[in-house]
Amino acid sequence: MNDFLYSSNELLEMALKIEEDGEKFYDHLSKTFDDLKKKEFFSYLASQEKQHAKDFKRLLQGLTEEIEPTFWEEASKYVKSLVEDKIFPNVGEMIEKSKKMTLDDILNFSIGIEKETVIFYEELYDLVREKRSKEVLSRIIREEVGHVRNLFALKSQQN
Repeated sequence: MNDFLYSSNELLEMALKIEEDGEKFYDHLSKTFDDLKKKEFFSYLASQEKQHAKDFKRLLQGLTEEIEPTFWEEASKYVKSLVEDKIFPNVGEMIEKSKKMTLDDILNFSIGIEKETVIFYEELYDLVREKRSKEVLSRIIREEVGHVRNLFALKSQQN
């Protein structure tokens, strides 16, 4: 068993970074398509990610007020590098890749990223001890699964 357990703070920092990148990616996609239905779909996903980020910022504010600022600054840098380097391509890479993709490729790529997010949060769920962290992760997982369902629905409409 791994003795290193993530705190609520670290989890929320990771979630915040993922959601901010997701918002930027989906916002880019919403501006890529001429079809109004696709624009609205990706705009909707971007707005959901934006709202998730706001939720996580509020939760983080409540948690970080009790932490010594210098420690939090260092921990925050570590968590962001973990997410940027280990879990997902950075948002710039995702946007560049999407420019060379068909809609089907974009949907498959987005489904893959969303599934990775779900897997990441499910793994983190098993690592945390705090009840509040488990509750937050449970909610995050449900929301990300909803994104996967929505992307699959659009994909099925295309075929």
